[in-house]
Amino acid sequence: MEIKNIKSELKNAPIDLKANIKLIKLTGDKNISVFAAEILPKTKLNPHYHKNGIETYQIYQGTGIMKVGELNDNKVKWNETFDVKTGDCFTIVESQIHQIINDSDEILIALFTCPEPHLGDDRFFINS
Repeated sequence: MEIKNIKSELKNAPIDLKANIKLIKLTGDKNISVFAAEILPKTKLNPHYHKNGIETYQIYQGTGIMKVGELNDNKVKWNETFDVKTGDCFTIVESQIHQIINDSDEILIALFTCPEPHLGDDRFFINS
């Protein structure tokens, strides 16, 4: 059995240039995996969506803002914006555009579960 430490893995992770944050896979398979994302202070995840499967999020450390929306005439219509903090959990559904923003001066770490392809060929970035 392989055991990974969230903080150690993130420390050594490169920045995912498409997403603009650090991303690591902690465990899992193609059907369901656990990932961690580190969003530096005053940084935001580039808005995107997935066509297959949900993502469940847990804010592991820090605070931020989560935005969710939909495409309307090839433009983002943001439907909801909410504050997130350590311990919060929520779900992003299929085709829901989402963006997490770290507007604080501290690192934000989010854990999320999703199918493995969410970080591969089922990740569609958009201009907001």
